Amino acid sequence: MIAEFKSHKIAYIVLSTVLFILVLSFLHFWPDRVKQRIVAIIMSLFYLLWGIIVHSNSNHINSKIIFEYLAVSLLSGSILILLTF
Repeated sequence: MIAEFKSHKIAYIVLSTVLFILVLSFLHFWPDRVKQRIVAIIMSLFYLLWGIIVHSNSNHINSKIIFEYLAVSLLSGSILILLTF
């Protein structure tokens, strides 16, 4: 796992940075639930697309990986959207 992080440093830095900014945006828009939902959807879509792009660039992509990223992004996005009700 450590070797995976070392070989894809830039990809993980991008992921961490963008997710951190999106989490701060989600918290910043606290009274406005519509904007929070938009940020949650953007966060989910970003995570899904990031996973597909990174794995396709490293030629390790298959249907299981796509399904895993889809499931995690749907679950996390759904939880964030449910928090805004």
